[in-house]
Amino acid sequence: MSETLTVEKEMATDRREFRRTLRRALPQAEIAEEGDTITVREGGGTLEITLSPERRRSIGLLSLPVITARFHYCGYDDPARHLARLDISFQRGGG
Repeated sequence: MSETLTVEKEMATDRREFRRTLRRALPQAEIAEEGDTITVREGGGTLEITLSPERRRSIGLLSLPVITARFHYCGYDDPARHLARLDISFQRGGG
């Protein structure tokens, strides 16, 4: 049974890196870009991602790029599981 899900996330990345990570995370998906919207088609489902303009977040001397990404799933059997898989792909290592 397919479901819809919409989630908005603030992410510490720039738009270029977001697109690159998305393509690595979903190598089998058909990905199309038009302006601020990225459309992902895979397995009969559609994911539409809308990206905000890039801004900076400063913490002391550290300054990071930040975007807000709105994920809208339609036709996925388990969109929450897919989103969790994407979250893992966007995590960065630390120590």
